[in-house]
Amino acid sequence: MANANNETPCCIGGRLEYGSMGRELKVGGVDMYLATPKTPTKKGIVVYMDIFGWKLPNTRYIVDMIANNGYLVILPDAYEGAEPWTPDRDMSGFLEWVKTKDPNKIHPVADAAVGYLQQECSVEQLGCVGFCWGGRAVHACLVDVLMSSIQFTCCDLISLVGIGSKDDEKLGLLNAPGLFIFGEKDPVVPLEQVETLKTELKKSCKVDYHVTVYEGMPHGFAHRKKEENDKDASAIDGARLEMLKWLEKYM
Repeated sequence: MANANNETPCCIGGRLEYGSMGRELKVGGVDMYLATPKTPTKKGIVVYMDIFGWKLPNTRYIVDMIANNGYLVILPDAYEGAEPWTPDRDMSGFLEWVKTKDPNKIHPVADAAVGYLQQECSVEQLGCVGFCWGGRAVHACLVDVLMSSIQFTCCDLISLVGIGSKDDEKLGLLNAPGLFIFGEKDPVVPLEQVETLKTELKKSCKVDYHVTVYEGMPHGFAHRKKEENDKDASAIDGARLEMLKWLEKYM
């Protein structure tokens, strides 16, 4: 997302060259990517994309990774056909662009994805994973789960935009177990916001939760950072394994 004249913390990072193992389909007018495990399962995961859209190979790689661990995984186009952000765009227009992408309005897309998994795939247990912008979408689901049987997890990060607003009291009101993973050097979600989240969770949360901060890691490291050294590899692998173990624990 950075270009020669503008730098942003939410860069596309190491874009994978990855073909994917799933298939694309349309559900209720929304484009989606579906990956299935080798063995039939009643466990389904909805993955929410980052600002670079549902076709980013890095995100589809994670979708396929989760599927290979025994889950039916669906990745909806949360922008419903609207253009995602692209790395060659001028960052001067980013704030206006992102205003039109409200993660708190994710519920119609979530309903379509969950409905497909339940009605067409006979899924009985549900989880949710989100990256970057998608992490905020997962948090919206976590504080507004309509079915108490749904188990949600948030991997990579939740961008806590709006700290200090009237909605702060919602930060800790999770209705299903939640895992939050952040990078220590993330300027999008600085450590003071992570500490605010921890405080609100401790004060208000009635379900299991866990917050991990990976030392030295930037924004989006779990699916977009190149492994440039052993420390990178350890953090990236650690975050992904933590995600999978959380899913295994609750599903």
